[in-house]
Amino acid sequence: MKGSDAGNPPITRPERGMALVVVLWIVTLLAVMAGGFAYSMRIETRLATSAVERAQARAWIEAGVAYALAWQMDPEAQQRWPPNGDPREWSFGGGRLRIEIADAGGLVNLNTADSGLLVALLAAAGVDPQDRERLADAIQEWREHRDPSLPPGAGSAEYRADGRPGPKNAPFESVEELGQVLGMTQEIYERIAGVTTAFSHHAGINPELAPPRLLGALGLDEQMVADYLDARATAADAGEGAPPPPSGPDGGQSFFFQSRARIYHIVVTAETPSGAVATAEAVVDGQGAAVGQGIRWLAWRW
Repeated sequence: MKGSDAGNPPITRPERGMALVVVLWIVTLLAVMAGGFAYSMRIETRLATSAVERAQARAWIEAGVAYALAWQMDPEAQQRWPPNGDPREWSFGGGRLRIEIADAGGLVNLNTADSGLLVALLAAAGVDPQDRERLADAIQEWREHRDPSLPPGAGSAEYRADGRPGPKNAPFESVEELGQVLGMTQEIYERIAGVTTAFSHHAGINPELAPPRLLGALGLDEQMVADYLDARATAADAGEGAPPPPSGPDGGQSFFFQSRARIYHIVVTAETPSGAVATAEAVVDGQGAAVGQGIRWLAWRW
């Protein structure tokens, strides 16, 4: 044995195996740490990308609202793009936008619609026949003005039994309040919210401005709606006023009301290059713009 090895005992096989296990554990730990770090970086990258896309989509939506308003502020341009809910496509800043603008005069006013119009709206939304009048009454009960000296409305007991406040007995201040009406389900709300308004004082519906999905509630069948939409589009292209729609078998003519509220509901859907989609609705009062007072923003829904 050489002198340099005289004081060193030989390394046994079990000790070598233990050293190998320790090395393997260290390598495994480092691999797990590296994988965790890489995963964390991917998550942070995705979050950052998502935040950027949301900011882009918001900017595009605001641009879409401004673009639609610019058309409505010019009387000649409005003839080519009437505020009747027909969708328009627009590309801007690398994004694709779908824009719908509707004058409140073409929507169902939650504060003035009579029972017949509300029942027709609920029927078009697919509400069961036995529930339509009850729900229409509940909507009217919510908005009804009452003398404070009089007892609460007939619906108060039902609201208390359901564990919720109400009825309000005051006008709707937003479409969202519709969801608080007793008997209103989320499904029904989603079907009718897009064709209702709480921001004007008109009664009935101006068919020239009514969104296509609302025209069926006026008593027109599918073919009559299609024919009227074609006639309305032809009149818009020619810069003329739309012809009156035909009278449906359900007496839809009684709901017609030729008025423009100049309060615009604008729905913009933005799609980013990666396919992400965002939608928002703005409600804008444009009545003052005609006399140089500018516009008022009434609501934003994201």
